[in-house]
Amino acid sequence: MAEFRGLGFDPVPGRPDAVSEAARRYAAAATRLGEIPAPGEIPEWAGRSARALADRAGRATAGLAAVPQALRAAAAILDDWAGTLLAHHRRAEELDHRATAARQAVTGARDDVEQAETEAQFSPARHPDLTAARTRLAARQDDLDRVLAEARELERGHTAEAARVADRLRALGDGAPLPSAPDFRGVTTHLETFSALGRELGVTVAKTPVVPVAPPAGAVGAFTAALGGR
Repeated sequence: MAEFRGLGFDPVPGRPDAVSEAARRYAAAATRLGEIPAPGEIPEWAGRSARALADRAGRATAGLAAVPQALRAAAAILDDWAGTLLAHHRRAEELDHRATAARQAVTGARDDVEQAETEAQFSPARHPDLTAARTRLAARQDDLDRVLAEARELERGHTAEAARVADRLRALGDGAPLPSAPDFRGVTTHLETFSALGRELGVTVAKTPVVPVAPPAGAVGAFTAALGGR
């Protein structure tokens, strides 16, 4: 996790590498699901139970047909977010370097003021130097405040964009039954941990069936766990 000591806070929480890895896994999962053959009839089995199984298998197949597409869509969204996150990190690093330099300038200007105050106590003729030193300190503090304001603006934009990405993930498959409501705060706030993204995708997959299929209890959690989430 990046540290921004010059700024004093992290304006762009998130890990581009983790998001890129999540996108890669989702794309790979979509490919694997697309390679699974549809269940066929069992010639040696007939009767009511065979028809019930065939009906269940058919509905499950129809319900899962949209999952690879949802996975690929989620992968594309996350891949795009990883690029945005990387750009935000670079901007934050630039601001952090500027803030570090600005803080050093403030420290130097404050030392100059203290020295000028000491000299002015013993020599009234040095009062103009004290006034000038205080003016320089105020200017250096203004420089630092401007950098911190830019960082706060970056933080607001980053948070808003993360929320939009989370909304796009939630929108995948909207309109289908939602079997459970996991906690999305990790994705909305940071979009940084694979476990949080797994929860988001678990809901996406649960919402994608074209034909209503009631998933068994814990289906979302099981799918999330299979993708590496907690």
